[in-house]
Amino acid sequence: MTTKTGSETVWITGDQCSMRNTALLSADKRIATVLMIESVDRGNLLRYHKKKLVLIYATMRHFRDQLLEAGWKVDYYAERPDFRTALDQHIYKCKPDRFLLMQQSEYGATEKLLSMLGVLSAEILPHCNFISCADDYESLHRSPEARVTMENFYRMMRKKTGLLMDGNAPSGGSWNFDKSNRQAPDQNLTSTPLRIFPPDATTFDVIEMVDRCFPDHPGTCKDWIYAVTREDALLAAKDFFDNRLDQFGPHQDAMLHGKPFLNHSVLSAYINACLLNPLELCQEAERRYLDGRAQLSSVEGFVRQLIGWREFMWRVYWRMMPAYKSRNELNANEKLPEFFWTGTTRMRCLKEAIDTSIDHAYAHHIIRLMILGNFALIAGLKPQETNDWFASMFIDGYDWVMVPNVIGMALHADGGYVGTKPYAASANYINKMSDYCRNCFYDPKDAIGEKSCPFNSLYWDFLMRNEKAFAGNHRMALVMKQLSSKSLDWRAGIRKRAEELREAGWQ
Repeated sequence: MTTKTGSETVWITGDQCSMRNTALLSADKRIATVLMIESVDRGNLLRYHKKKLVLIYATMRHFRDQLLEAGWKVDYYAERPDFRTALDQHIYKCKPDRFLLMQQSEYGATEKLLSMLGVLSAEILPHCNFISCADDYESLHRSPEARVTMENFYRMMRKKTGLLMDGNAPSGGSWNFDKSNRQAPDQNLTSTPLRIFPPDATTFDVIEMVDRCFPDHPGTCKDWIYAVTREDALLAAKDFFDNRLDQFGPHQDAMLHGKPFLNHSVLSAYINACLLNPLELCQEAERRYLDGRAQLSSVEGFVRQLIGWREFMWRVYWRMMPAYKSRNELNANEKLPEFFWTGTTRMRCLKEAIDTSIDHAYAHHIIRLMILGNFALIAGLKPQETNDWFASMFIDGYDWVMVPNVIGMALHADGGYVGTKPYAASANYINKMSDYCRNCFYDPKDAIGEKSCPFNSLYWDFLMRNEKAFAGNHRMALVMKQLSSKSLDWRAGIRKRAEELREAGWQ
């Protein structure tokens, strides 16, 4: 081992609180000081949900205590106005010869931190919580301009990791079990409640700080349920594996009133904050299948979310930024409705989705895609405003997560780079996959009348607005053929109803 001289600083930010942090692993504990800064300015970059801010700041404070217990020197700055002020104090006090930083997850963030260091030496280490590398993704491109489907990327990741593989073939003879995992909910659908983690004294202090420093941010700090340490995050993972993994798959697309979690893992916030590692979770899920404790369709669906979608979105983000974030290929220019912040709407599905998001800073993936994202798509809401709302509202939301998922997958604003067709759906889909349409003010079977469901009229209006854009899309051929058969009077009725909804604030 080479003996290092001088002193060094390991700068760890709020979503990097892991003993696997590559900057921490590269440091010499004898001469290193860990720098951690709570920047109020960073917390105000967007109107982040209060529960997301509590998660970040409480995780930081608990990780500080874990580092101190492990024998690290920690220079911790609580509730500071910005990074710059605290950094200057640290440099003056500790006089480091060099800095070690793990790559930031968001585009341009590493460069912003480096710019504050000026001429001080700094080494950037790779992010610790992703399994793929850029070469994996690039190897699938036939040309620099070509697109790669998630399915091809996912199959490559299965082979790379060896997860759910029998030699060179997928376990069970199929790469995915989508057909088994899209069942509509019924009266027999049950789930075990999440294990919750009441706030300790440290987290209570953070809650008080968030309420004081971010009073106008959405959501509430009340009814805290989330883990803020790796130890508790592992207990949350065990709770999912023991009680919900086996039944996760079949009804993972289901949506039920008053049941926001169902059999979902609710682990994404911990993964994205580095409390849990995606590979360790996939390996444990695979063990449950091999031991006969979880069905293959459920395990495969869980594994696909992590080494498929999560890794794919990470690679899309870093390949396509920064221009990708500004894409608006469908020329959607309507303002985000105010009810996205309040939940005050007569559309029961949207009210349910938004109320859940306000209460928990969470909604599972189908609610995000097929209720919230679907409405934004067919109403023609501005992609950047919609993206900012998603990034603000969800506890697991970061720029790298939301940009490809919202701009690409949900809004099709990238022209089809992430998904070959837009995820647009009428009330028929929502009625099939949820109980939201029951007792709703609107009629899910009507598209033109005074009480017709906005998802119906806006769906057909969306297709008419983009008829030329979708004319050559083979995956849209059937629905566009249906549209072409509609009469001029029917089309006029749809346009009139859609315009009425716009003028009424989408109500």
